[in-house]
Amino acid sequence: MAGSVYSGLKGQRYVAGRQIGEGGEGTIYEVQGSFDLVIKVYKEKIDRDKEEKLIYMVAMAVPELLKFAAWPTDVIRDNSGKIAGFTMKKLVAFVPLHMLFSPMDRKKVFPDKGFNFLIHVARNLATAFYHIHRLGIVAGDVNEANILVSNTGMVALIDCDSFQIQNGSRYHFCEVGIPRYTPPELLEKGSFDKVVRTVNTDSFSLATLIFQLLFLGRAPFTGINLSKEDFEEEKAIKLGEFAYSLKRANKKLHPAKYSLDLKSFTPGLINSFHEAFENRIDRPTPKQWVIDLDALSQEMRVCDRSVLHFYPRNLSKCPWCTFKDDSGIIYFFDDSHLRILPELHNIEQFINGFRLEKIEILKLAETFVSGTLKAAPIDPKFRKFHNQGIAVLFITILLSISLFFVLSFWSLMLGFVFLLFYNRFSRSKKELRSELKKRKATYENLRSNFRALVVKHNEPSELKKYNQSTAKFSGLITKLRRLPEDLIIRKRKIEENYYNIKYQLFLQQFNIQDYSIPAFGPAKKQLIQKNGISTAADIGKLRSIKIPNIGPKNIQILFDWQRQVGAGFVYIPDTASIDRDVSFAAGEIFVEKRQLQNAINQEYQGLTALRESIITLTERLEKQYVAQGNKLYQAEQDLKAFQKLSNTWF
Repeated sequence: MAGSVYSGLKGQRYVAGRQIGEGGEGTIYEVQGSFDLVIKVYKEKIDRDKEEKLIYMVAMAVPELLKFAAWPTDVIRDNSGKIAGFTMKKLVAFVPLHMLFSPMDRKKVFPDKGFNFLIHVARNLATAFYHIHRLGIVAGDVNEANILVSNTGMVALIDCDSFQIQNGSRYHFCEVGIPRYTPPELLEKGSFDKVVRTVNTDSFSLATLIFQLLFLGRAPFTGINLSKEDFEEEKAIKLGEFAYSLKRANKKLHPAKYSLDLKSFTPGLINSFHEAFENRIDRPTPKQWVIDLDALSQEMRVCDRSVLHFYPRNLSKCPWCTFKDDSGIIYFFDDSHLRILPELHNIEQFINGFRLEKIEILKLAETFVSGTLKAAPIDPKFRKFHNQGIAVLFITILLSISLFFVLSFWSLMLGFVFLLFYNRFSRSKKELRSELKKRKATYENLRSNFRALVVKHNEPSELKKYNQSTAKFSGLITKLRRLPEDLIIRKRKIEENYYNIKYQLFLQQFNIQDYSIPAFGPAKKQLIQKNGISTAADIGKLRSIKIPNIGPKNIQILFDWQRQVGAGFVYIPDTASIDRDVSFAAGEIFVEKRQLQNAINQEYQGLTALRESIITLTERLEKQYVAQGNKLYQAEQDLKAFQKLSNTWF
């Protein structure tokens, strides 16, 4: 679980982070503090053979192998010292290979990839098998769910701990497998217990996957049964009933309806498919598949109607267009049918009619200096008062000094008291103090008004409102610009919804009781039926309900089976219903467009008025700034001059 601490073979410390995956056998966690590692923790205790297998696999890890596989890079032990799992590289932006089989799945994860991409992935898959075989490894359990693919076509093999590993003369067997990817010689054994797999048995599995990629999910041993026998896929594999064979006479299985003809491909590829599915002894190697797929890539041409429609140049016309035109079947969704409403074409023209300008305000300084202004002349009466004070001071000092020799210390004290009395009650001193107070009040009032003017200019209250309105206006423009994409998204969702409805109806045809599901017997079928799961379509309920004794392994088996039977689904769009719903969505988008345009016009008018108001205000305040600044500076100079005049003890 998240937060659990594990140690590696050499003492490395691994702390389990967020859970990112879960399978029947184990749970995958991120490693705290690491961007490129994950750990797989087994749900149950593993046996000694599995422990030794993992330790040996870690020793086998080389760059060539790590390039193509999520291979064990370290074994982890829990607090008790028991092996609990292993570390492996983190695969980012990879999806299961089977996502390439369904046209809707391809559209979701690889919307810009065509048939040429499927060939590219098939080649990379063959390359991956070539490298693991070169290192003496046999995959064994190969299926469409334990191979991942990226948007560049790179493949990665996962669940590598189930691979067959040979350590000297000792085998660590692969004892699991899915019948569809298992060659007939192994199916006939009835069990995978202690069965030695080979490069040749792997080649059957590889060929099946390549076939599914090129035939868009269809399997080589499923098709139309023209015989009176009951043909399940496993039986067809054992009998070698390759449905697409061009060599077998009196075939019991024929190609599925609406599928490509094997004759469409290059001679080398045709031969390799026959050798893989009709020859048990010497199947084509991965290297041969690389050669054949390279030859096929060279023969590809692109359709004039769709950039996703690649097809062999030996065909006279595009098969994907033929399927669509003749039967309404869409194998590649290229969104060419998703047309933008004519009414949405003029959006940029409408937007270009608006010009949104940012208001730049040149900040005014809080200190104003005028080089031409000087202090105004002081009223002569104040100079007279000042001079009187000076005279009184000198006379008092002289008298005090003269009387000092007669009255000694008391004459000085008497002079000091007189000066205090004069400073407090004389008319001249009162006048000077009153004028100084008045000038200070005038200066402070002017300074306060000046600072308020600067703040009002530098941070006008309407500017915040203007910026908020600008942000709202930009948001409305973004919404308007997004309308064409919104319409396309709605169309895709409508199409996806109809696709899923038809897909679910298709799955309802497969009653679980009527089909043999490996490792899922009658008792388990009865158990899930009692819980409302009767058909392949019902299996999705297992994501939200829990059934006793139906654990992760059984759930995985059911989803694997659902995916395999679903591979035969052919999508024929309900064009009339889709067009009706799309027309309704288009109407809603058009109404939204009109509402947005009205809101944009209204907001722009408000912005224009606000901008003009702010500009007018700042221009007026800038004029006032000079006038008030001069007054303030004059008052400051006058105050300083008067303070200098009155700055005596009196």
